[in-house]
Amino acid sequence: MRRTAPLPDVQRHFKRRDVLRLGGAAGVAAALGPAAWAQDAYPTRPIRIVVTFPAGGGPDIAARVIGAKMAANIGQGVIIENRAGATGIIGAEHVARSAPDGYTVVVATPAPLTIATGSGRKLNYTLADFAAVTQGVLQTPLLVVAPDGPYKTVADIIAAAKARPGALTFGSAGIGNSQHLAGELFNQMAGIQTLHVPFPGTAQGLLAVMNRQIDFYFSDPSAMPHVKGGKLRAAAVSTLKRSPNLPDVPTVAEAGVPGYEYSNWYGFCVPAKTPPAVIAYLNREIAKAMADPSVKETLTGAGMDPSPSTPDELAAYMKRDQEKWAKVIRTANIKFE
Repeated sequence: MRRTAPLPDVQRHFKRRDVLRLGGAAGVAAALGPAAWAQDAYPTRPIRIVVTFPAGGGPDIAARVIGAKMAANIGQGVIIENRAGATGIIGAEHVARSAPDGYTVVVATPAPLTIATGSGRKLNYTLADFAAVTQGVLQTPLLVVAPDGPYKTVADIIAAAKARPGALTFGSAGIGNSQHLAGELFNQMAGIQTLHVPFPGTAQGLLAVMNRQIDFYFSDPSAMPHVKGGKLRAAAVSTLKRSPNLPDVPTVAEAGVPGYEYSNWYGFCVPAKTPPAVIAYLNREIAKAMADPSVKETLTGAGMDPSPSTPDELAAYMKRDQEKWAKVIRTANIKFE
């Protein structure tokens, strides 16, 4: 069983819930005309996008940027609601139990949807309790360290970890999060032993790296502004190819762990049995929002590549992702509490 260190006392800086924009459905009705409105009365009230992690992390950034443009396009409110806890499981369970009417959408991430459901844990939901809407973004995770810390490169981390097994620490947004599994995969492939420290969310984990409470972190793109601002150092990117945003930063594979790869994704799902017409509407409007030049620029600048898909494509992708992480969990012998 993998050891997990106690959670450092890191202050939370963000509000739990934030309303992006509220609009009237009357404008939409007028634009569509009486016949069209009578045929399709969705949406007639604000749509909630549930983020299963605290504000400030990658899923939250993506939801707010896409949600704001979507609200402007459809003339209806889009509310971002952070329901964090248990590595996203609390928020995912809430959405799985919500009415399948299109008014509750979840930012689908690996941790609660494809990792937890393939881990053998006892959950109150399965992957089948969600209907795929669209892929949202693909991203390049960063292996970050403190700029004033003793480790500047992947080689530095590996050398120190081999010299002092179990002494170095890495963080994640909770036990079973993809960041956690990325760290365990790094341990396994590099032949080292480092200690996992879980946090409520990525923002808190990054703060701990800045304060040198932990040694390294496989972060989502929310670390990018801190890297560019000099508060964090990117020791590597974890994809097989270098990031266009950080062309001088090597991949983990290049830096000393051949074959290492960890990428991440965010999508959008709704409760199972949501009407196909509603799913099609959401698919179309989310893709339209992501196609906006200002949205694309913001997401790309944050290390996210807008990648809309069909519902079937996302469903197949999630199934493959579930199988991949189930294998990593078995190989690393990770036990979930």
